[in-house]
Amino acid sequence: MARPRVVVGFYRCFLVMLLYIDCQGCLEVERAALLQIKDSMTSPVASAFSNWYGEECCEWEGVECDPTRIRIHSIFFHYWRERDAELWYPNATLFAQFEELQELELSGNQIGGFLSLHAFTTLKRLQKLDLRDNSISNGSNLCWGKSPSLYYLDLSGNKLEGNIPECLPHNLLLLQHLDLSDNKLNGSFPSSLIRNLTNIESLFLSSNEFQGVISLCVFANLSTLSELDISFNHLEVQSEMLSPTCSLSFSLNTLFLGGCNLKTISPWLFRNITSELSLRDNNLTGPFPGNFHNISSKLSFLDISDNFLHGTLPRDISLNFPRLRHLDFSDNSFSGNLPPLFGNQLQMLDLSENQFQGEIPHGHSMASNMSCLIYLRLSGNNLAGALFPQNTSLPKIRQLYLDNNRFSGAFPYVLWKSMELEIVDVQNNDLSGELSSYLPVLPKLKYLLLGGNRFEGQIPGRICQMRELHVLDVSRNCLSGDILDCVDNITSWTNPSYGGYFPTDSWTRFDIVTKGTILRYRGRILQYMKGIDVSWNKLTGKIPIQMTGLTEIIILNVSNNLLTGQIPSSLANLKLVESLDLSHNNLVGGIPPELTELLSLEDFNVSFNNLSGMLPPPKAQFGTFDESSYLGNPGLCGAMLHVKCNGSEETPSTGTLPFYNRAQKLVISRIVCCFGMLFFLLLS
Repeated sequence: MARPRVVVGFYRCFLVMLLYIDCQGCLEVERAALLQIKDSMTSPVASAFSNWYGEECCEWEGVECDPTRIRIHSIFFHYWRERDAELWYPNATLFAQFEELQELELSGNQIGGFLSLHAFTTLKRLQKLDLRDNSISNGSNLCWGKSPSLYYLDLSGNKLEGNIPECLPHNLLLLQHLDLSDNKLNGSFPSSLIRNLTNIESLFLSSNEFQGVISLCVFANLSTLSELDISFNHLEVQSEMLSPTCSLSFSLNTLFLGGCNLKTISPWLFRNITSELSLRDNNLTGPFPGNFHNISSKLSFLDISDNFLHGTLPRDISLNFPRLRHLDFSDNSFSGNLPPLFGNQLQMLDLSENQFQGEIPHGHSMASNMSCLIYLRLSGNNLAGALFPQNTSLPKIRQLYLDNNRFSGAFPYVLWKSMELEIVDVQNNDLSGELSSYLPVLPKLKYLLLGGNRFEGQIPGRICQMRELHVLDVSRNCLSGDILDCVDNITSWTNPSYGGYFPTDSWTRFDIVTKGTILRYRGRILQYMKGIDVSWNKLTGKIPIQMTGLTEIIILNVSNNLLTGQIPSSLANLKLVESLDLSHNNLVGGIPPELTELLSLEDFNVSFNNLSGMLPPPKAQFGTFDESSYLGNPGLCGAMLHVKCNGSEETPSTGTLPFYNRAQKLVISRIVCCFGMLFFLLLS
């Protein structure tokens, strides 16, 4: 009897297996809904829906199914539409077909809102809804009804107006993460509504237009709250926890109060915020608190930049903040010497735009305690002496800003071991010496800014081995010799797809002279900024022909040198160049008419050379330049300069007519005269 039972059991297992195999693959109704969503999404980017073919939609990009591979539980359509596409209003009933859906992420798709919004109520299992970076303006898009499982809602970067709808805490009872930052929400701060978010853990309301005076006590009874950001509204926040309704044990991991019109720093903040605290861009005045009553803060991130604090920093600041990884005291009025000690875990230190003076501390101090430092900015102070003491070690440093101080001596030898460097900015100091003797090969370097010092000798040939270099600025020094003829070895200047990873966060910022003006660049635009500035030196020789192959550069400035020879017509290859300055040299010959093909050119200067001949035809961008671009060249002629060319004040037409300098015209006129006299004698 045992044997038939075994056979029956095996047979049942076999049937179950057949049924499972037969049922594999997403449901047809869900597959059809996906295709309808695709059809409704106009102007998709080229990479969207790249593998949407075949019957098995669980394999499609942007779709995930449950372990049985039958029901879709996650949809991820991140930035699948063109940025300039018209607004998209998807029908929520299409998403309602996915009854087991747990995650719906539609960020960056120019969504203006949803049709049949109430259909979202059928998604009983929906836990995460991400609609950030769209164009939703109507707050009713938050009121589709109760969502019993939703714990994560992100509508940041939209155009929401008015106040937060009252329906929010009533319909989303389990909400833990709410991000409404970077919208246009306004009116009085919704304190009563916030108190009803009883399960909230992360609340982000920054960069809106809320108004009023509020106390942090509003949040004190939210026992699960861990992260809070209400920065950059029109609020005045009182940080003192003096109200009897406030819980003394109230604490947060993260608190961001930037631009909240704070007047004082409450000691409570250092004691009860356990990870990240930002108080930047407020109205804080007076000295930094020096009496912590033996407080040892747990903060790893502290930002009090852009305030009005003054005085000296406590010498034992590292004892009060032993866990700091990020410290930003920039844009205040702190003075005195730099503190001798910072925590050895510090990764980011910004003390720029203050009034610190003296040298970088020596010995067992700041300089020998930088082994973890990735970002260091000491710009805009009164610091002097050598850039770094000999015992300094910066093995992980990536961004180094020491510009606009009074540092002296040679380029720091300690950077020979800093192979992770991406940015070096030591502009406007008093550094000197043979640059070629001290500058190392830094293979990941993107920006080398050495202008405004007293470096001597030739431009180091090692620069040509830094193939990811974006900007080279050695202007306003005492360099001599030729411009490097190996510049075309720097791949990022010749290849649009080369350049390696580049950080685009807001901390990455510096000044570059472009189009005759000092401009500050920061963030994402920096990955496109490429150029060379060797102006205001004593460079000789010709413009190297290799420079005309740098098709990716935007800025080229070789002005105020001793360059000779002609302007290469192949500079017309620099199709992306916006600023071209060849002024104040000894260049000769004509201005190549091919340069009129530079359609991106906004600033052009060849003044004060020895150029001759007609001005280029005033077409395209050359129709926008005035006489200041050509002054100081006695041999140039044209209507703009009020100098006749060949008996006419007109410049040549937009065709390819030849042009002649004055010497050539004199020779031609004499030949014509001789032939005329000979012809007259023969006739007589």
